[in-house]
Formats: sequence, structure tokens, C-alpha cells
Amino acid sequence: MKNKLKRTVKDVSKSLFKRVAFSTSASACYNSFYQPKEPKCLQKK
Repeated sequence: MKNKLKRTVKDVSKSLFKRVAFSTSASACYNSFYQPKEPKCLQKK
């Protein structure tokens, strides 16, 4: 019983954290908050 409860809590928290991570990363890219610098080798000269 104790192992089943721990496993359920672990699975629920894993699912929740995964959703939060994906929604945060998607919204950051969509809203242009995160704009990495282009590497020098890819820049047009």
C-alpha cells in the first residue's frame, strides 16, 4: 500500500512538472522572451 501511494504521487508530480516545463518553454518562445544569439559561424558577413 505504501509503495503504491509513493508511486502514484511520483507519477502525478512527474506529469505536473512536465506540463509546467513544456508550457513555460512554449510561451517563452512564442512571446519572444528568449532569443539566443546567433553563432558567429552562422552570421552573414
